Amino acid sequence: MNSELNYMIGIMGLSWIVVILAVAFTPYFIRKNISFGVSVPETEYANPRFKVLRRTYSVDCIVVGLILGVASSVCYIWITVETAVWIQLVSIFLYLAFSFLFYFSMRKKVRSIKQESDWPIDSKAVAELSGEKTSGKTIHTAWYLFYLVVIAVAVIAVVLKYPSLPDQIPMHYNIAGEVDRYAQKSIGIFAVMPIIQLLIGLMFAGINVAIRTSKRQRDFNRSNAFRGVLSVTLFAIGCMVMILLTCVQLAMVSFINEKLMMVLPIAFLIATTAICVYLAIKVGQGGSRLKGTYGKPAEAVDDDSHWIGGFLYFNKKDPSVFVEKRFGIGYTLNFGNPVSMLVGAALLVLIAALLILPLIIK
Repeated sequence: MNSELNYMIGIMGLSWIVVILAVAFTPYFIRKNISFGVSVPETEYANPRFKVLRRTYSVDCIVVGLILGVASSVCYIWITVETAVWIQLVSIFLYLAFSFLFYFSMRKKVRSIKQESDWPIDSKAVAELSGEKTSGKTIHTAWYLFYLVVIAVAVIAVVLKYPSLPDQIPMHYNIAGEVDRYAQKSIGIFAVMPIIQLLIGLMFAGINVAIRTSKRQRDFNRSNAFRGVLSVTLFAIGCMVMILLTCVQLAMVSFINEKLMMVLPIAFLIATTAICVYLAIKVGQGGSRLKGTYGKPAEAVDDDSHWIGGFLYFNKKDPSVFVEKRFGIGYTLNFGNPVSMLVGAALLVLIAALLILPLIIK
């Protein structure tokens, strides 16, 4: 039980560190001409008042994160591991709620500073759209067919082993690597995982299309390079997800040692964390931290009126479907474009399917 306890505390502790760092230091990884979702001149990034706001936000997020993280970890001492994990997951969502409160508090102060300042920000121009329909530096969607190869490995393994498998199939292992749940052998049991992988692969491919066709910024070369890095990163993480799920299937048919499944999730978490740290420190939102001959990052146009809370973009006159986030790394939808509603609905259907399919096993 001690090894199980230490394992779960280690896994959840690492997860907490990742979440806290990702949330607390976001203001330092976004474009310098955006402060808490508000357009400001890039020259104001070093403004002492903005420095204080960034530092205050980070410190508040770190302190609250540590309090919730440590408090929820202590629960492992008195209650079951399964219940403690749920408490920690709830605590993470609670932490994100606190971070939103801190964000809006800082955003309000930035807007106040902006109103009292006389900054030369273009309030009429609209960020340029690329003359190309897609970014030439991103991975072509056809690359995602490789995921089918990874899925096929598990399918072939199941086909070969199915006749010799026992009537009861191990479905879940505890931290000690011991089976604690079985299920009656059936084709449906083994069909669920490949279907989940296909849906996840479809989701990753769709996100890649979003990156390829996203709205270009005025600093096109830098923005294009950012899209290329993000596209490659997305494909790599998708590959790791596919391999991890295939290994789960292989463990079910005893092609690989079940105890290996104790190590793989940790390896996946560490690798994903390393990739995200690289993106934040070396790349930054929109490629703002990329070094090279990309030219000086362009000033953002003052389109604050189209951003609800600095998170949601709503502009009926903008034909773009995907635009860069203002707070965080990646892209979001233009909710003023009807096509975005269809994209959002499709994403919700995919997520719902991923949540419902595992229940079929039970």
